[in-house]
Amino acid sequence: MTTEITAIINSAISQEEQAHEFYLRMANLVSQAETKETFQYLAREELEHKAFLQSCITPQGCKLVGHPQNVHLAEHLQAPEITPEMSPQEALVVAMKQEESSHRFYQTLAGLQPPGEIRNFLEKMAQMELSHKEKMEYLYDNTAFPEVWHEA
Repeated sequence: MTTEITAIINSAISQEEQAHEFYLRMANLVSQAETKETFQYLAREELEHKAFLQSCITPQGCKLVGHPQNVHLAEHLQAPEITPEMSPQEALVVAMKQEESSHRFYQTLAGLQPPGEIRNFLEKMAQMELSHKEKMEYLYDNTAFPEVWHEA
């Protein structure tokens, strides 16, 4: 693994740490118990992302599984104002928008690179962030519209 790739991975690890801290701050800001739990869950997710990235700099390397589908739900939603009274659904919209932004960031970086190891890694990162976005969209869909999932 080149020093360039290692630097990119370390930068991505730093971004996951920042996201973890962001979600912890959000959990401390909100007053609703369910919203607090949602942000705490998201903070734990970011630690899992960090662990995944750390595995990328081991001799075994990191492996992505599955192929996320971009349903573009986040692109149709407005990020809510961040307030202590946020609902769990609003918290998930914040998370969706965060993951959408990360996905675009890595896609853009990958597009600036010539074919090779760095571009391949950045494309993996974009896919990982898309997978996170997909998960947040799924959680939002099941939280915001639970009646769709219940039988009549």
